[in-house]
Amino acid sequence: MLSLLLLLLVAQAPAVPGEGTLVSFCKQGRLSSCQELAKINPEKAREIQAELAKSALRREALKVVEEEGGEKEDAEANASSESKAAEAEASDEPPNCKGQNHHIISRPIAKALEDHKTLRGLYEPRDERLKTQAKDKESHCGYQQWHRDVDAEVIKWLENNPAATPAQLMAKLREIYNRPEMLERFPHGF
Repeated sequence: MLSLLLLLLVAQAPAVPGEGTLVSFCKQGRLSSCQELAKINPEKAREIQAELAKSALRREALKVVEEEGGEKEDAEANASSESKAAEAEASDEPPNCKGQNHHIISRPIAKALEDHKTLRGLYEPRDERLKTQAKDKESHCGYQQWHRDVDAEVIKWLENNPAATPAQLMAKLREIYNRPEMLERFPHGF
């Protein structure tokens, strides 16, 4: 929540010396100012509206990631230690994973996101907001074939969905990481 508030605060564009009030107000998202600016300087208005749209997508991506993190934290907080132990015992998974951290947004996926029309600039390579831990070293050690296959699937999905939103990308990633073979590698899911 704090990071979302910080992003909103940073997104509020302060007046720049020499910049007119109309431009400043339009940068702050005031519709009437943007409409007036479009009459006076249509090119500047389009530029500002493009910046505002990109900021909105960034906020949406951050919100989706934070909501998922909050849901996961809530679920973990509500589960008792007894049920966690029983779950781990039933699935033969260790309570604390010992494998590598796995970054959902790998370098190849980040490269594909750089070329994506709507998701460009919203995620970093090896984005710390999107990672999980493998069960053991055998489950994830380096750039294994299963990892290359997942990356190829996500890249193909991005190519086939040029207007995808951050929420749609997260849904696709959740679908992949909830598959039985992926849950076997990453028992805590994504």
